[in-house]
Amino acid sequence: MIFKLRPYLFALKRCGIFYLLILILTGCGQVPSVKETRILMDTFCEISCYGDSKDKSIAAIGAAFKEMERIEKVFSKFNKNSEVSNINRLAGLEKVAASEEVFKLTEKSVYYSRISDGAFDITVAPLMEIWGFVRRHKSIPDKETIENALEGVGYKNIELDPKKLSVKFLNKKTKIDFGGIAKGYAVDRAKDVLVSRGIKNGLVNLGGNIFALGSAPGNKAWKIGVEDPRNKGKLLRSFELTNRAISTSGNYERFFEIGGKRYSHIINPLTGEPCQGIISVTVAADSAEQADGLSTAIFVMGEEKGLNLAKSIKGIKVLILKEDGKIISYP
Repeated sequence: MIFKLRPYLFALKRCGIFYLLILILTGCGQVPSVKETRILMDTFCEISCYGDSKDKSIAAIGAAFKEMERIEKVFSKFNKNSEVSNINRLAGLEKVAASEEVFKLTEKSVYYSRISDGAFDITVAPLMEIWGFVRRHKSIPDKETIENALEGVGYKNIELDPKKLSVKFLNKKTKIDFGGIAKGYAVDRAKDVLVSRGIKNGLVNLGGNIFALGSAPGNKAWKIGVEDPRNKGKLLRSFELTNRAISTSGNYERFFEIGGKRYSHIINPLTGEPCQGIISVTVAADSAEQADGLSTAIFVMGEEKGLNLAKSIKGIKVLILKEDGKIISYP
């Protein structure tokens, strides 16, 4: 993943999203700006702040990164000491006490599973493992292996006790993976830190999960462009956002090819196989968590069912790019 700089254009190429900073040259020099990029959650994270004090912006960005690093330690499936790893080890055997943060995001994840009829599902972890997306060696599992993994997949295998804040899996093969929502959640928390530090205008971008805080200097909103992954430099559509988020899920982010066929990391938890037919889904919503979860859900559901879901949720915007070249925009 590479950041490239053009006049007034910062591009996050592989995510398919970039934001256009349409700045007035006579005015942008009067607005102190601070931007920092780090690697978090296995992707690039960039935080930009625009305000009246560089020192305040630097401190706010540092605090926002610290919060995102904390969240990564909690939700990482690769860190054997993370809370999620502990739940995956024990919840198939007994009830496991969870922090309020993990419990609430698990509850929210189950909500997205319900409204998408299981298309979004954090219990997809066993399938991610057999397809090799949690290790370097990718492989195509046989039918028996997929069916065996599917036994542990399904959000109804998660039993939550809100009084005790406990999590239990009803199937010993069940494991959870917050990869389809944790980045959006982290972006929201980073935005909250910026706001608490007095930042009114800025961007938090974690691997294409973006929250646009306030507006771009000299403009009424941030202009976010969605790039056509088939035609670099060409826009599919742009979104004007103020205090809103946007996220893109695509089959060009993480994949492998065998025999000329592409296998995406976005796996249908109902069939156990990588999704086909769609290249990318972009969702603009009130929160990065919502945009992240819904972009994954709609990608898995496909055009017809995905649009029906979108129409049932107030205030979101959706852009779908299909493998046949068809572009669907809602509303």
